[in-house]
Amino acid sequence: MDSAPRILIVDDDPAICLAYSEVLTGVGYEVLTAHSRADAMAVLDIVGAEVDVLILDIRLPDADGSQVAHDIADRIGQRPTLYVSGWTDDFWDLADAPGRWRVRQKPIPVPWLLETVKWLSGAAQEPPA
Repeated sequence: MDSAPRILIVDDDPAICLAYSEVLTGVGYEVLTAHSRADAMAVLDIVGAEVDVLILDIRLPDADGSQVAHDIADRIGQRPTLYVSGWTDDFWDLADAPGRWRVRQKPIPVPWLLETVKWLSGAAQEPPA
């Protein structure tokens, strides 16, 4: 039996990590969390390439989400990514973001989060609107 997709959430707001984690584990995903680029890389030291989808805050204390995605891609290969931000889209510069991705301003509606993760993990054919 295949295991559930593993998601790495990287957000400097512990409440956001907890909320996303509760929603996603509630529907069967395995979830790991980190609060910075350094934390995310430490998680990868433990789990290696066993991460299927990333959820990255665009603004982290020690890097931006796009740079974290590049660092992770350099280490374990590209992973589909949902970028989230409390900032307006005027601040999003994802022109060189690696791989398959989506972006959304916080707060993220739960149905959209679930459909997006489903699409990013390859379980849905079409991305949500």
